[in-house]
Amino acid sequence: MKQPEVFHLPKRKLTVADVLSLIVTYAFLIFVALIVLLPVIYIVMMAFNAEKSLYIDTIFPTKFSLGAFERLFTQTNFLLWYLNTMIVGALTAAGEILLVLPTSYALSHMRFKGRKQYLMAFLVLQMFPGTMAMVAYYVLLNMLGLLDTYFGLVVIFSCTAIPGSTYMMKGYLDTIPRSVEEAAMLDGASRWQCVTRIILPLAKPMIGLLALFGFSAPFGEYMMSKILITNPNRFTLALGIYQGIFSQATTDYAMFAAAAILSSLPMVVVYMSLQRVIMEGLSGATK
Repeated sequence: MKQPEVFHLPKRKLTVADVLSLIVTYAFLIFVALIVLLPVIYIVMMAFNAEKSLYIDTIFPTKFSLGAFERLFTQTNFLLWYLNTMIVGALTAAGEILLVLPTSYALSHMRFKGRKQYLMAFLVLQMFPGTMAMVAYYVLLNMLGLLDTYFGLVVIFSCTAIPGSTYMMKGYLDTIPRSVEEAAMLDGASRWQCVTRIILPLAKPMIGLLALFGFSAPFGEYMMSKILITNPNRFTLALGIYQGIFSQATTDYAMFAAAAILSSLPMVVVYMSLQRVIMEGLSGATK
């Protein structure tokens, strides 16, 4: 059997303009990378510095030390703050998915009266920052007896994420043809079977992305936790680090840097291991 001929496009020689363009492009990318990495490098070097001062003479310390990490674990309740944050993050991710998924499915694959007004209300709600409702959150949780509880934080984090997360999930579900669901119903499948056996498996990338956003919410949030949590045994990382380190008479910046590094490790690991899910979720939401 005769093999089909393979045609190769002729290679174009690089001109002086092409070389200059590549040099400028790579120089710009290196410059941007340095802008992003320099603060990270500074924090890492500060954590391993023997000095506690905010200002160090050189980026790379002359004397490396693990004293900041030792002080962090012996002088503060860092592990307790870490555990509290992980619990709140996991519950927030689960609560956000349970609230967002049915809402976004109804808005995407069902037609009912008031649907457009519902979407418009969600769009308007996204325009207002969550800090505007802090007093209302405090009063409501106080009336329900949920102040100083994990559940109170989870409710606030999950509910405030509903408008934006619903729009993202709806955009992803819009890419799933309704004809697939209709064909399954013609074969005798119920609405619940269509959701659990067709929609959910196809929407896994976006579900994973929203769960990741919900899990990461308490790691960097301070204002809401400061208002709703006063019991030191229930401090999250952001609140605990501020109260336990910056409230001291002489701030131990090396210990703060060590806490910042350890606090970011879960997010770094999760984002690095779920790059494919994140990219699929973001690409599907923008289609």
